Amino acid sequence: MKDHELKRFRRRIVAAAAGALTVCVALCMAALCYVVVDANLSGYRAKLEDASNAPFSGVSADGLDAREVTLPSGGIYPSETVWRVLVNDAGEVLEVALPAAGDQFTWTPDPETTFTSKDLSKLVGLRDEKGSAPFEYAGCTWLGTWQPAGESEDGITVSPTGAIEDAEVATDAAGSDAGDRVYTFIDISYHYDYLRGIAFRCIAATIVLSAASAAVLWIAAGHLLRPVYAARKREQEFVISASHELKTPLMAMMANCDVLEAEAAGDGRLAPWIANIRSAADGMADCVATLLNAAGER
Repeated sequence: MKDHELKRFRRRIVAAAAGALTVCVALCMAALCYVVVDANLSGYRAKLEDASNAPFSGVSADGLDAREVTLPSGGIYPSETVWRVLVNDAGEVLEVALPAAGDQFTWTPDPETTFTSKDLSKLVGLRDEKGSAPFEYAGCTWLGTWQPAGESEDGITVSPTGAIEDAEVATDAAGSDAGDRVYTFIDISYHYDYLRGIAFRCIAATIVLSAASAAVLWIAAGHLLRPVYAARKREQEFVISASHELKTPLMAMMANCDVLEAEAAGDGRLAPWIANIRSAADGMADCVATLLNAAGER
Protein backbone atom coordinates (compact mmCIF):
# COMPACT_ATOMS: atom_id res chain seq x y z
CA MET A 1 0.00 0.00 0.00
CA LYS A 2 1.48 3.31 -1.12
CA ASP A 3 1.65 6.47 0.98
CA HIS A 4 -1.24 8.20 -0.76
CA GLU A 5 -3.34 5.05 -0.37
CA LEU A 6 -2.57 4.98 3.36
CA LYS A 7 -3.61 8.63 3.68
CA ARG A 8 -6.82 7.94 1.78
CA PHE A 9 -7.53 4.95 4.00
CA ARG A 10 -6.93 7.09 7.10
CA ARG A 11 -9.33 9.77 5.83
CA ARG A 12 -12.02 7.18 5.13
CA ILE A 13 -11.72 5.66 8.59
CA VAL A 14 -11.93 9.06 10.27
CA ALA A 15 -14.86 10.19 8.09
CA ALA A 16 -16.87 7.03 8.78
CA ALA A 17 -16.20 7.07 12.52
CA ALA A 18 -16.82 10.83 12.84
CA GLY A 19 -20.05 10.53 10.85
CA ALA A 20 -21.36 7.73 13.06
CA LEU A 21 -20.37 9.62 16.20
CA THR A 22 -22.04 12.80 14.90
CA VAL A 23 -25.29 10.92 14.32
CA CYS A 24 -25.15 9.49 17.86
CA VAL A 25 -24.41 12.91 19.37
CA ALA A 26 -27.22 14.51 17.35
CA LEU A 27 -29.71 11.86 18.51
CA CYS A 28 -28.64 12.28 22.13
CA MET A 29 -28.92 16.07 21.86
CA ALA A 30 -32.36 15.78 20.26
CA ALA A 31 -33.54 13.47 23.05
CA LEU A 32 -32.09 15.81 25.70
CA CYS A 33 -33.72 18.82 24.01
CA TYR A 34 -37.08 17.03 23.93
CA VAL A 35 -36.88 16.07 27.61
CA VAL A 36 -35.87 19.56 28.74
CA VAL A 37 -38.46 21.35 26.60
CA ASP A 38 -41.21 18.93 27.61
CA ALA A 39 -40.32 19.44 31.27
CA ASN A 40 -40.49 23.22 30.77
CA LEU A 41 -43.92 22.97 29.14
CA SER A 42 -45.06 20.63 31.92
CA GLY A 43 -44.02 23.31 34.39
CA TYR A 44 -46.28 25.81 32.64
CA ARG A 45 -49.15 23.33 32.68
CA ALA A 46 -48.58 22.74 36.40
CA LYS A 47 -48.64 26.48 37.03
CA LEU A 48 -51.83 26.76 34.99
CA GLU A 49 -53.35 23.97 37.07
CA ASP A 50 -52.33 25.67 40.31
CA ALA A 51 -53.80 28.96 39.13
CA SER A 52 -57.05 27.31 38.11
CA ASN A 53 -57.29 25.63 41.52
CA ALA A 54 -56.99 28.92 43.38
CA PRO A 55 -60.11 30.72 44.64
CA PHE A 56 -61.50 33.15 42.08
CA SER A 57 -61.54 36.80 43.14
CA GLY A 58 -62.07 39.21 40.28
CA VAL A 59 -63.25 42.63 39.23
CA SER A 60 -66.08 43.42 36.89
CA ALA A 61 -65.44 43.44 33.16
CA ASP A 62 -66.84 46.97 32.97
CA GLY A 63 -64.35 48.10 35.60
CA LEU A 64 -61.49 46.59 33.60
CA ASP A 65 -62.62 48.27 30.38
CA ALA A 66 -63.04 51.60 32.13
CA ARG A 67 -59.59 51.25 33.73
CA GLU A 68 -61.18 51.60 37.15
CA VAL A 69 -58.91 48.87 38.55
CA THR A 70 -55.47 49.16 40.07
CA LEU A 71 -52.83 47.31 38.14
CA PRO A 72 -50.28 45.22 40.06
CA SER A 73 -47.54 47.21 41.74
CA GLY A 74 -44.26 47.18 39.90
CA GLY A 75 -45.99 47.73 36.57
CA ILE A 76 -44.52 44.72 34.78
CA TYR A 77 -46.14 41.47 33.73
CA PRO A 78 -43.81 38.55 33.14
CA SER A 79 -43.93 35.97 30.39
CA GLU A 80 -45.98 33.74 32.69
CA THR A 81 -48.87 36.19 32.91
CA VAL A 82 -52.03 34.48 34.20
CA TRP A 83 -55.51 35.79 33.45
CA ARG A 84 -58.67 34.32 34.93
CA VAL A 85 -62.06 35.09 33.46
CA LEU A 86 -65.61 34.34 34.57
CA VAL A 87 -67.98 34.01 31.59
CA ASN A 88 -71.63 33.13 31.28
CA ASP A 89 -73.14 30.51 29.04
CA ALA A 90 -73.37 33.09 26.23
CA GLY A 91 -69.61 33.66 26.35
CA GLU A 92 -69.85 37.14 27.85
CA VAL A 93 -67.09 38.15 30.26
CA LEU A 94 -68.52 38.89 33.70
CA GLU A 95 -65.51 39.17 35.96
CA VAL A 96 -61.74 39.20 35.56
CA ALA A 97 -58.99 38.20 37.97
CA LEU A 98 -56.03 40.47 37.23
CA PRO A 99 -52.51 39.07 36.84
CA ALA A 100 -50.42 39.32 39.97
CA ALA A 101 -47.14 41.23 40.07
CA GLY A 102 -44.12 39.01 39.83
CA ASP A 103 -40.75 38.53 38.27
CA GLN A 104 -42.07 38.37 34.73
CA PHE A 105 -40.73 40.85 32.24
CA THR A 106 -42.10 40.51 28.72
CA TRP A 107 -44.45 43.45 28.59
CA THR A 108 -45.51 46.47 30.63
CA PRO A 109 -49.20 47.08 31.44
CA ASP A 110 -50.52 50.45 30.44
CA PRO A 111 -53.82 51.71 29.00
CA GLU A 112 -52.65 50.82 25.50
CA THR A 113 -51.43 47.27 26.12
CA THR A 114 -53.54 45.92 28.98
CA PHE A 115 -56.24 43.49 27.84
CA THR A 116 -59.88 44.52 27.72
CA SER A 117 -62.89 42.28 28.13
CA LYS A 118 -63.00 41.93 24.32
CA ASP A 119 -59.45 40.56 24.29
CA LEU A 120 -60.31 38.12 27.05
CA SER A 121 -63.48 37.10 25.23
CA LYS A 122 -61.33 36.29 22.18
CA LEU A 123 -59.05 34.22 24.38
CA VAL A 124 -62.10 32.29 25.56
CA GLY A 125 -63.18 31.68 21.96
CA LEU A 126 -59.72 30.50 20.95
CA ARG A 127 -59.56 28.15 23.95
CA ASP A 128 -62.91 26.63 22.96
CA GLU A 129 -61.65 26.26 19.39
CA LYS A 130 -58.14 24.94 20.06
CA GLY A 131 -58.81 22.93 23.19
CA SER A 132 -55.82 22.18 25.40
CA ALA A 133 -53.30 22.93 22.63
CA PRO A 134 -51.31 26.21 22.75
CA PHE A 135 -52.70 29.04 20.62
CA GLU A 136 -51.56 32.49 19.48
CA TYR A 137 -53.12 35.82 20.36
CA ALA A 138 -51.82 39.38 20.57
CA GLY A 139 -48.29 38.29 19.75
CA CYS A 140 -48.20 35.80 22.61
CA THR A 141 -48.69 32.06 22.95
CA TRP A 142 -51.28 30.91 25.46
CA LEU A 143 -52.42 27.80 27.28
CA GLY A 144 -55.91 27.72 28.70
CA THR A 145 -58.22 25.61 30.79
CA TRP A 146 -61.71 26.05 32.23
CA GLN A 147 -64.09 24.60 34.76
CA PRO A 148 -67.67 25.29 35.77
CA ALA A 149 -68.17 28.09 38.29
CA GLY A 150 -69.56 26.25 41.28
CA GLU A 151 -70.13 26.47 44.97
CA SER A 152 -67.04 25.67 47.03
CA GLU A 153 -65.86 26.90 50.35
CA ASP A 154 -62.24 27.11 49.17
CA GLY A 155 -62.95 28.10 45.61
CA ILE A 156 -62.97 25.99 42.46
CA THR A 157 -60.73 22.94 42.65
CA VAL A 158 -59.64 20.79 39.70
CA SER A 159 -57.60 17.61 39.95
CA PRO A 160 -54.53 17.00 37.74
CA THR A 161 -56.71 14.82 35.50
CA GLY A 162 -59.18 17.65 34.99
CA ALA A 163 -61.98 16.14 37.06
CA ILE A 164 -63.85 18.65 39.21
CA GLU A 165 -63.64 18.07 42.94
CA ASP A 166 -65.81 19.72 45.61
CA ALA A 167 -67.52 21.91 43.05
CA GLU A 168 -71.19 21.87 42.17
CA VAL A 169 -72.64 23.17 38.95
CA ALA A 170 -75.22 25.33 40.66
CA THR A 171 -75.90 28.87 41.65
CA ASP A 172 -73.60 29.86 44.52
CA ALA A 173 -73.72 32.65 47.08
CA ALA A 174 -72.06 35.03 44.67
CA GLY A 175 -74.84 34.50 42.20
CA SER A 176 -73.01 32.42 39.55
CA ASP A 177 -75.41 30.66 37.21
CA ALA A 178 -75.25 27.00 36.34
CA GLY A 179 -73.79 27.77 32.89
CA ASP A 180 -71.03 30.08 34.12
CA ARG A 181 -67.45 28.97 33.63
CA VAL A 182 -64.07 30.16 34.85
CA TYR A 183 -61.31 30.22 32.25
CA THR A 184 -57.64 30.40 33.22
CA PHE A 185 -54.96 31.45 30.72
CA ILE A 186 -51.18 31.54 31.01
CA ASP A 187 -48.76 33.22 28.61
CA ILE A 188 -46.12 30.66 27.57
CA SER A 189 -44.35 32.81 24.97
CA TYR A 190 -41.06 32.44 26.81
CA HIS A 191 -41.32 28.67 26.37
CA TYR A 192 -40.72 29.04 22.63
CA ASP A 193 -37.82 31.42 23.19
CA TYR A 194 -36.49 28.78 25.57
CA LEU A 195 -37.07 26.11 22.91
CA ARG A 196 -35.10 28.10 20.31
CA GLY A 197 -32.31 28.71 22.82
CA ILE A 198 -32.09 25.02 23.72
CA ALA A 199 -32.15 24.01 20.04
CA PHE A 200 -29.34 26.48 19.23
CA ARG A 201 -27.24 25.21 22.14
CA CYS A 202 -27.80 21.59 21.12
CA ILE A 203 -26.83 22.30 17.51
CA ALA A 204 -23.75 24.23 18.59
CA ALA A 205 -22.77 21.48 21.02
CA THR A 206 -23.22 18.86 18.28
CA ILE A 207 -20.98 20.81 15.89
CA VAL A 208 -18.29 21.39 18.52
CA LEU A 209 -18.33 17.78 19.73
CA SER A 210 -18.27 16.46 16.15
CA ALA A 211 -15.30 18.67 15.24
CA ALA A 212 -13.46 17.70 18.40
CA SER A 213 -14.18 14.01 17.87
CA ALA A 214 -12.97 14.24 14.25
CA ALA A 215 -9.70 15.78 15.44
CA VAL A 216 -9.25 13.11 18.11
CA LEU A 217 -10.09 10.34 15.64
CA TRP A 218 -7.58 11.74 13.12
CA ILE A 219 -4.83 11.68 15.75
CA ALA A 220 -5.87 8.23 16.98
CA ALA A 221 -5.93 6.85 13.44
CA GLY A 222 -2.44 8.24 12.91
CA HIS A 223 -1.21 6.43 16.02
CA LEU A 224 -2.93 3.20 14.99
CA LEU A 225 -1.45 3.35 11.47
CA ARG A 226 2.03 4.24 12.72
CA PRO A 227 3.23 0.56 12.51
CA VAL A 228 1.93 0.41 8.94
CA TYR A 229 3.81 3.59 8.03
CA ALA A 230 6.95 2.18 9.69
CA ALA A 231 6.61 -1.11 7.81
CA ARG A 232 6.08 0.80 4.57
CA LYS A 233 9.22 2.85 5.21
CA ARG A 234 11.32 -0.27 5.95
CA GLU A 235 10.02 -1.87 2.77
CA GLN A 236 11.02 1.18 0.73
CA GLU A 237 14.49 1.24 2.26
CA PHE A 238 14.97 -2.49 1.60
CA VAL A 239 13.83 -2.29 -2.02
CA ILE A 240 15.96 0.77 -2.72
CA SER A 241 18.99 -0.83 -1.12
CA ALA A 242 18.49 -4.13 -2.97
CA SER A 243 17.92 -2.35 -6.27
CA HIS A 244 21.10 -0.30 -5.90
CA GLU A 245 23.05 -3.46 -5.12
CA LEU A 246 21.68 -5.08 -8.26
CA LYS A 247 22.62 -2.13 -10.39
CA THR A 248 26.38 -2.71 -10.00
CA PRO A 249 26.54 -6.27 -11.47
CA LEU A 250 23.90 -5.28 -14.01
CA MET A 251 26.00 -2.40 -15.27
CA ALA A 252 29.02 -4.72 -15.44
CA MET A 253 27.05 -7.25 -17.46
CA MET A 254 25.82 -4.59 -19.87
CA ALA A 255 29.34 -3.15 -20.27
CA ASN A 256 30.81 -6.59 -20.95
CA CYS A 257 28.00 -7.24 -23.41
CA ASP A 258 28.90 -4.05 -25.26
CA VAL A 259 32.56 -5.15 -25.42
CA LEU A 260 31.61 -8.60 -26.71
CA GLU A 261 29.41 -7.09 -29.39
CA ALA A 262 32.24 -4.85 -30.49
CA GLU A 263 34.86 -7.69 -30.50
CA ALA A 264 32.64 -10.26 -32.17
CA ALA A 265 31.20 -7.97 -34.77
CA GLY A 266 32.64 -10.12 -37.56
CA ASP A 267 31.86 -13.51 -35.95
CA GLY A 268 28.23 -14.49 -36.53
CA ARG A 269 28.53 -17.55 -34.31
CA LEU A 270 28.60 -15.42 -31.11
CA ALA A 271 25.74 -13.12 -32.10
CA PRO A 272 22.90 -15.34 -30.68
CA TRP A 273 24.68 -15.71 -27.34
CA ILE A 274 25.41 -12.03 -27.09
CA ALA A 275 21.74 -11.34 -27.91
CA ASN A 276 20.66 -13.66 -25.09
CA ILE A 277 22.93 -11.85 -22.64
CA ARG A 278 21.64 -8.48 -23.85
CA SER A 279 18.00 -9.59 -23.47
CA ALA A 280 18.59 -10.91 -19.94
CA ALA A 281 20.42 -7.72 -18.96
CA ASP A 282 17.63 -5.55 -20.36
CA GLY A 283 15.03 -7.65 -18.50
CA MET A 284 16.96 -7.28 -15.26
CA ALA A 285 17.24 -3.52 -15.83
CA ASP A 286 13.46 -3.31 -16.29
CA CYS A 287 12.93 -5.24 -13.04
CA VAL A 288 15.26 -2.91 -11.13
CA ALA A 289 13.46 0.16 -12.55
CA THR A 290 10.10 -1.33 -11.56
CA LEU A 291 11.29 -1.95 -8.01
CA LEU A 292 12.65 1.58 -7.71
CA ASN A 293 9.37 3.05 -9.01
CA ALA A 294 7.40 0.94 -6.53
CA ALA A 295 9.65 2.16 -3.74
CA GLY A 296 9.05 5.77 -4.75
CA GLU A 297 12.46 6.47 -6.34
CA ARG A 298 12.34 7.59 -9.94
